[in-house]
Amino acid sequence: MSFQNLRVNSQFYILHKDGTPYVEVGAIAGVSNPVPDGTQPVMFGQPMKMVVDITVKVGEQTVTFQKIPAGADIADANFPGGGNMVISGSRESMNSEVAAMRNRSAEILRSIDHHRAIVDACGKMMEILNPEFAERQRQEAENKALREEISELKAMMAELLKPAERPSTNNSKKQQV
Repeated sequence: MSFQNLRVNSQFYILHKDGTPYVEVGAIAGVSNPVPDGTQPVMFGQPMKMVVDITVKVGEQTVTFQKIPAGADIADANFPGGGNMVISGSRESMNSEVAAMRNRSAEILRSIDHHRAIVDACGKMMEILNPEFAERQRQEAENKALREEISELKAMMAELLKPAERPSTNNSKKQQV
């Protein structure tokens, strides 16, 4: 159902896309009459774009979305106070939007291995094209290996010193008795 045809107390869906996405469901408190959108120039022969303002009660808060395309049933909107979101009075349209968002993210996750291979290949090409880069990479790898060996040696030394500390503690207890 288009925004201009929404009725008071009808359900209204707000998809917040910033951060971790989530949906809020509210109730329509009011829809203005369609008015021409004066922000867009109209070419000769084209119909004028009509917009509405929609007031929605979400929980205890009342929010007004301004200049929403009157003939659309789903639209991108900027929350009064910031935020990237999609709004709709149609559950089916919101379901389609959420499914599309999920599919885009799933496609990105499927391409991770491909992009890791590209990063690795680019690193090898950088080594060929820039010998100083290759030397720096070699030095960093060597430094990392040395740090790991030092950490292992410290741990082994600590283990070797533990038994030496125990008898001296026992001897001090015997002397006190």
